[in-house]
Amino acid sequence: MKVKPLLLLTVLCVCPPGIQASTMDELQSLWSPKGLGAAAPETKTETPASAATVVTAAPVRQPVWFRLSNGQQANLAEWKVVLFMQGSCPYCHKFDPVLKSLSERVGFGVMAYTIDGHGDEAYPEALPVPADVMRTFFPNLPVATPTTFLVNVNTLEALPLLQGATDERGFMARLDTVLQMRQGGRAL
Repeated sequence: MKVKPLLLLTVLCVCPPGIQASTMDELQSLWSPKGLGAAAPETKTETPASAATVVTAAPVRQPVWFRLSNGQQANLAEWKVVLFMQGSCPYCHKFDPVLKSLSERVGFGVMAYTIDGHGDEAYPEALPVPADVMRTFFPNLPVATPTTFLVNVNTLEALPLLQGATDERGFMARLDTVLQMRQGGRAL
């Protein structure tokens, strides 16, 4: 399944103004058809005295290598976990801190959406999920929280990870399985 760029543009429009610039830059890069690995568009700045041109580029995202149980490696910098949660969900209150801890320790990014408009302790600034995003991610799945998907930041391919809470071992085992199946070209 591919996430439509227009849907991610909607996310950018509903972001609260308090979100840090680096998060906004990351969201804009995720929305970009070329993904996070793409260079930012060239910016030209002219100074009246010299008319010099300054070109800036987005910082290069360093690889985050993750060794799979089959010995292969996956670059987690090419993927982002998309979390659908609710501030009122007891399973989210149990799972979200586990996901946050893993993301910080292992090095994968998390994009948190809230279905009920409220974050929780782990993701207090979760973005309200637009209806189009819900339709894209849940066309044939029951809506349950927490639900996680793995999204390729370059192609916007979305792979289902889990529905429901799990512990660190369960999440990492599922991430390993999904990445192996993806590398093997098998449908999930």
